[in-house]
Amino acid sequence: MMYSKLYERFYSWRTKAAAALGEFFVYWPNRFYLALSLLLQAVSWFLSYYIFKNLTGTLLVLHYNVDFGINWIGDPYNIFYFPLISLNILVISLLVLFIFGPSKHFRFQSNVIMVSVLMSNLGILSALVLVYLMNFK
Repeated sequence: MMYSKLYERFYSWRTKAAAALGEFFVYWPNRFYLALSLLLQAVSWFLSYYIFKNLTGTLLVLHYNVDFGINWIGDPYNIFYFPLISLNILVISLLVLFIFGPSKHFRFQSNVIMVSVLMSNLGILSALVLVYLMNFK
């Protein structure tokens, strides 16, 4: 009896997830936003790796304030937190989108969520570019 209830819940979850995934990819702006987000994600990881490999010292300047100068210095491995945060935002946003599933306003919700993911990826990439400029230029 318990087995059938567990199987029923798994099957209903799988059906709902498949419907949400299908609805997500049918709407063409979502495919565009996802592809662009994955491209920005790849560029962020590459830039982080490039900064990490070309750093000559043991410290990395991570933040510069106009009023006070350098105010965040860290280990070179901290550069990988930037694309990791961006990847977490992407995964959590997609999970939230698929958990709430297709509804009456699914296209609007997915559009808003994917644009916010794209903007956060652009923000993280611009932060990485500024870290590069602070450390190498």
